[in-house]
Amino acid sequence: MSRLMVFVLVMLLPTGVLAQGWSEGRPMDTARAALAVAQMDGQIYAIGGAGRLAPMSVAERYNPVQGNWRNITDLPVGLEQFGLAGLDGVLYAVGGYAADGRGLPGQEFWKFDDIQGDWEPGPALPVRRAALALVAAEGKLYAIGGSGQNLDQMAVFDPALNEWEMIDGAPYARRGVAAVTLDGKIYVIGGGTAAAPTGTVDIFDIATGVWSQGPDLPIARSSHAAAVFVGKIHVMGGRSGGRGITLKDHWIFDPKTEEWSQGEDLSIPRAGAGATAVGGSLFIIGGGVGGGFYAAFTSINSVEVLRHLPDL
Repeated sequence: MSRLMVFVLVMLLPTGVLAQGWSEGRPMDTARAALAVAQMDGQIYAIGGAGRLAPMSVAERYNPVQGNWRNITDLPVGLEQFGLAGLDGVLYAVGGYAADGRGLPGQEFWKFDDIQGDWEPGPALPVRRAALALVAAEGKLYAIGGSGQNLDQMAVFDPALNEWEMIDGAPYARRGVAAVTLDGKIYVIGGGTAAAPTGTVDIFDIATGVWSQGPDLPIARSSHAAAVFVGKIHVMGGRSGGRGITLKDHWIFDPKTEEWSQGEDLSIPRAGAGATAVGGSLFIIGGGVGGGFYAAFTSINSVEVLRHLPDL
């Protein structure tokens, strides 16, 4: 799918700030929506996604230094709307809708060791979940929200014990959430159906195990992308409104002031995209222009990049 070029003005900007506007990055080889994106050891992984007939198993890795995408070993099964996180040199894929899952939320658990270069199964997720978020924090994995079973619980995986634990009291029974970890806390942002999304922000303090509520997103949404970049939380795109409008806006949360501010819009609307930050750059990857049911038919391979200009 063609798109307009985005031109970035960087001359005369002070150091230590974000470049004004998004630039066009190297596109993935395969266009995908409802994919999962994570960074590990300075490289970006874009895994799975919604195909027109079934979830996809394609897996790509981006090297920011070389500026190119390379295929890695495909997932053993096609997956979409699943969780992905890197922890201690291992990439974990959890839950989602599987190609052989008859459209039901799954209990998938796959791990990829970059040294061995292959996917291996792990202990199944204790409950069926899809459209969930997965974050790595304090040596564990946290599977949060989604659609499926026991949504008032959070599933926590300890790699040292190789087992899951279910934690009661999670206040986020909604699908299409985004979650990030920052300063010992997990931020669970937005989610819900396209017809009834929310802007709710729930915060889990890992040390105390206590939930609190942060300031709502200015505009409710689901199927959006989020990442921590330069000490702040960035939320981009997604779906909102009674008709499920696909968004291209960009919001930034400062945990010090506990306030949201509006950042530079993406060049195109996208839902079901993935986002991560590596080496002073924020990446938003793939997604669907149509979102929802139309995501697989309007999927894109485009990558947009927002750079931070370091202090000199």
